[in-house]
Amino acid sequence: MPMELFPPEIEIIRKRVKRMTLRIRTEDERIICTIPWYVSKAETMEFIKKNTPWIEKQKQKLQQLRSMQIHREPGTLIFMGESFRVISVPNATQLGIVNHDERIIISSINTEDKQQRKDWYALQAKEVLPPLINEHAKEHGFAFKKISIKHQTSKWGSCSVDGSLHFNAKMMLTPKHVIHYLIIHELAHTREFHHGEKFWQLVESCCPDYLEAEKYLRTTGRILEM
Repeated sequence: MPMELFPPEIEIIRKRVKRMTLRIRTEDERIICTIPWYVSKAETMEFIKKNTPWIEKQKQKLQQLRSMQIHREPGTLIFMGESFRVISVPNATQLGIVNHDERIIISSINTEDKQQRKDWYALQAKEVLPPLINEHAKEHGFAFKKISIKHQTSKWGSCSVDGSLHFNAKMMLTPKHVIHYLIIHELAHTREFHHGEKFWQLVESCCPDYLEAEKYLRTTGRILEM
C-alpha cells in the first residue's frame, strides 16, 4: 500500500477497529484519528471535515482549561494535588523525604529538569501506589495478577484481561481522592471488564464520590504537566 500523506496537524492510527474515532491530544492539540485498516484517505478526510465543529469546540475547551492551569512555581513540585517546596540536598536520594504536614520535599532532584521530575514521579508512584492498591483490593474483595507503573500519554490506567493493572505515574499529581478513584476504577475491571451498568454500580459502591473525581480528570486532569 503506498504511503498516504495527511496534513501535519493530523495523526492517523490504523487499527483493527470497526469505526472511525477522533480525539484531540492535549499536549499539542493535534487531531488523532483512529481508523479501520480498509478506510481510504478520502473517507478519512471527509470524516474529519464533517466533525470540524466538534474539533473546534474541543480545542476551545482546551484553551479555556489552560487559562485556569495550575502553574508550578520554580523550586516546587505538585504532589497529590498540592504544591510542595523542594529543599535540594545533593547527598539525599532522588526519592527523598516527603513531609505532608509542612508540604516540604527533601530530595536531590533538580525541579527545573523535566526528566528528573518525571523520574521522581515514577519513583513516588512505585512507592505509594502498590500499598494503596493492595489495601483497596483487600477491603473490597478484588483480586488482580500484577501491577505495572509507567508514564503513559493518553490513559490514567488500564486493566488487562488477565487481571494485570497498569497505572500512569502522572496520577501522583492528582489529589488523593482522585488517586483512590483511579485505583478503584481499574480494580473494578477485574470483576466487570466493560464499562456497563454493573461496572459503574460497582465503582459507586466502592467510591461514592467517583463523579467528583471524574469531573477533575475531565478538566484539570487534562492539563496537568510534570
